[in-house]
Amino acid sequence: MSPSVAPKADAAQLIETIYAVAARPERWEEIIAAVGAAPEAAPEADSVLVNFRSLEDGALGVKANLGVILLSPAGGVVGWNSPGEALFRDRLGVVESRGMRFFNPSNHEALAHARARLAESQANQVIVKFVQADDDDPHFAYMSPLAATPPELILGIEGADRASAALIFPAVEATDHLWRTIRESFGLTPAETRLAARLKDGLTLKESAEDLNVSLNTVRNQLRAVFEKMGLNRQSDLVRALAQLSALSSSLQATAPDTVTATEAGALRSAPPVQTHRLADGRALAYRAYGDPAGQACMMVHQGLGSSLLPRGTDQLARDLGLYIICAERPGTGRSDPPAELSFGSIASDLVALTDALNLRRVRVAAFMNGVGFALAYADALGSRAERLLLVSGRPTGVEPETERDRRHPMILLHRRMARSAWAVGPLYALLRHQLSLRQVETMVRTAASAPGDAAYLRSHPDVIAFIYDYMSECLSKGSKGAARELTLCVNTPRLDLPRLSAPISVWYGADDPGASADRLLAWLGRPCAAVRVVPGVGHYLPHKHWPDVLAWLAADEAG
Repeated sequence: MSPSVAPKADAAQLIETIYAVAARPERWEEIIAAVGAAPEAAPEADSVLVNFRSLEDGALGVKANLGVILLSPAGGVVGWNSPGEALFRDRLGVVESRGMRFFNPSNHEALAHARARLAESQANQVIVKFVQADDDDPHFAYMSPLAATPPELILGIEGADRASAALIFPAVEATDHLWRTIRESFGLTPAETRLAARLKDGLTLKESAEDLNVSLNTVRNQLRAVFEKMGLNRQSDLVRALAQLSALSSSLQATAPDTVTATEAGALRSAPPVQTHRLADGRALAYRAYGDPAGQACMMVHQGLGSSLLPRGTDQLARDLGLYIICAERPGTGRSDPPAELSFGSIASDLVALTDALNLRRVRVAAFMNGVGFALAYADALGSRAERLLLVSGRPTGVEPETERDRRHPMILLHRRMARSAWAVGPLYALLRHQLSLRQVETMVRTAASAPGDAAYLRSHPDVIAFIYDYMSECLSKGSKGAARELTLCVNTPRLDLPRLSAPISVWYGADDPGASADRLLAWLGRPCAAVRVVPGVGHYLPHKHWPDVLAWLAADEAG
């Protein structure tokens, strides 16, 4: 389907499209058409959005909607919460004071088997498969020892003092990396687990065989073994089973489970540790510090869906250049706590508080893409302490109209349409978070490289895909709501009020950039700039391609 041809759609159709595309990343552009046809106003009364609001933050929204049934050491029911009783009753049977009575008697055997495997494996959780009343699709849940169950899940449930385990039902459907738990629950071999991971990421059996360097007959045999061990019949059943379990993965563990996703992750391995500054209201502001603490102070303002992770080699290059670079994860993204009210001013205040805590006097600032508005607000709040600013591939805030040229660049078109129907950002980011994989990011990045210069850069630097995957993963590690709120804030703010901004501004753009231009940014700024540089042979991947030049600008005696 062409992204420029948008069928008639409503909120439910958009959500259905998001689910379908998440399982098959190569069909990503179908979302563009669905967003283009979506209503502009948020359909608040539409129940289809309720599940996505519970997906946005693993640490908050998901846990509040999970169904919990507490089991005694003998397997009897000693307590439950309202969602647990409702979810069980709607799908599987009834909860009584003496225990659970399943509509399908085979589920009692499944529960006993799960309790035995939990004891044998000494895992933090195992997965139990229940057959629904109508013998249609199976339903999956976690069983977790009480000691390994997050306290907030059992808070207020009567009988918790007599429980030894918790049966936890997902409230929504989405996919996540659950491979270790699946292996322990169903006894999958490592090879079978690796195959399941690739099928989840949308590979065909043939593609999986090629990726695993085995024969097609081998993966067929492995798939049959997976089906037999998990009690499934079709590949689509496997995807659906993983979908049912997704929202629990981040809720039940303090850290992400091991996954079968390969990434070069060179930048992540060599990056300085994430540090935390405690703000006056008690919130945590996460950041990384690169380079020489005695060097020239710099604040790096990352792009949207970014984090404090900077390209590999930044720490040593900053030391060589005499720079001390701070990159904070904006409130609500990454590991930074969200503010009660999100605004450019509140984010700027948090960054200034970090600047003061680190005793930074005069600060040079560099920002990228959607980060430019936050960098300008920060420099305005700093006043004369902001020495100069560099805006690279900057995107103006506000809504820009869709043009005929945008139709040749799918990701730009998606951004324009999300700006028009800003309510759709939440569901898109929620599913992106729970189904993020290296393959999916690769599909998105290659789609975004629609300009000739960007496509050429990716061909010669394919490792940048792993870097983008890593910083997106960090950005969404605690939830997607913050990133969605941030983008919505940018869309709803046509202009910034910057009365104290006096620092000189330099603007860099790639000549092939399809999303914006120096002229558009200058018109939006409404003030003269110290320097404007248009770099040939590259588009919005300019920051990646010319990263050493960015650091050299920060270290130079004068802006250029």
